[in-house]
Amino acid sequence: MSTDPTPEASTESPSLYYFVGLVFLWLIPCFVVWVSLSSLLAAPAVWVADLILTSALPDIIESFTLAGPQALLATHFGELDGEIVSAQVAGYRLAYPLNTRILTYSIPFYAALHFATQTSSGSSGNEGNFTGFGKGLLLLYPLLVLGLISVCLKNLMLGLGPVFIDSASIGASVIGLMFQLNTLMVPPLAPILVWAWQSRDSALLQQLLAKTKG
Repeated sequence: MSTDPTPEASTESPSLYYFVGLVFLWLIPCFVVWVSLSSLLAAPAVWVADLILTSALPDIIESFTLAGPQALLATHFGELDGEIVSAQVAGYRLAYPLNTRILTYSIPFYAALHFATQTSSGSSGNEGNFTGFGKGLLLLYPLLVLGLISVCLKNLMLGLGPVFIDSASIGASVIGLMFQLNTLMVPPLAPILVWAWQSRDSALLQQLLAKTKG
């Protein structure tokens, strides 16, 4: 008597589709919260980045502050007759805006993955659920700080040119690589990697790994 493999596939496949559907459903409230609280979510990373930047480059950077979702990198330089001069000589400071949302979107993306996993396993809303989410954020925020620093260094390199390169002793190629890695690769991939590590023992991930090995 032959065994029809179709029923087995039908019992396994819907769980993946169900999870993907939950992710898309969770993306809606997660991104609504992200848009509403962009400044609050970015504030810790901007504060740490300010400490690092002003300590590492005190002769170049005056401050790195946050106003809504926009951060502003203020320098000790200005421009006069096409030349980069000190802010005192120019009469104003050169400053470069930075939209923090180009980096912080990793937070709602991770939140959707995390809470969809918890919902699919029937444990949504319990204490461990939010504890795990907090631990995930602790892994993402250092990467967010590094991303902010990378964008700031890129803006300084393009805005101040040799004045910055000579003072900072950082190669343009290094800055370019850091910028591309931390803005193009890290924000979309880091949430997935953090989620996968936290969910490594979940039935869903074990099922996906089993299918990959098969």
